[in-house]
Amino acid sequence: MRQIILEVEDSYFDKFMGMVEMCHGVKVVSTHDSVDTRNDRDSCVVYAINSLRNDGVFRYSFDYAWIMMAINEGVIEDFEGEMSLQGFIDYLKELGFNNLPCRTSLYNAYSKTLDSFPEWTFIDVKDAGEILRRKNVVKQFLSAYGVAKRGIVNKMLNK
Repeated sequence: MRQIILEVEDSYFDKFMGMVEMCHGVKVVSTHDSVDTRNDRDSCVVYAINSLRNDGVFRYSFDYAWIMMAINEGVIEDFEGEMSLQGFIDYLKELGFNNLPCRTSLYNAYSKTLDSFPEWTFIDVKDAGEILRRKNVVKQFLSAYGVAKRGIVNKMLNK
């Protein structure tokens, strides 16, 4: 016996199930709503960035670089692969954000950061408070992202 996992658009689900019922030797084992990872991920990013903006976490335009670096280091699990500087800016624009940093601003921050999160060190600053603030941009993003993600999961569970 073999099992097949299929994704069927909502508008075709009833027709598909009717067709499956006519097939001898085919049994539906289970059905469930699937999560559109990209849309849910994007909603979480929008929520998290808006939260950081509203809370005044972004003091400088280059603070967005810490989010991009966390994505590229795999700190934020829902992203695969690396984003280029322009790719990150374009992604944020697609999500509807404006007043974004330029590539040069992101590059300058990126090039002055050593090691991997959370052990980042910065060649342009020695102030412990500023180092902590930069790392906290990522921590606060992760926290807000997690809040949004749990909200989506709770919404699905309450259907």
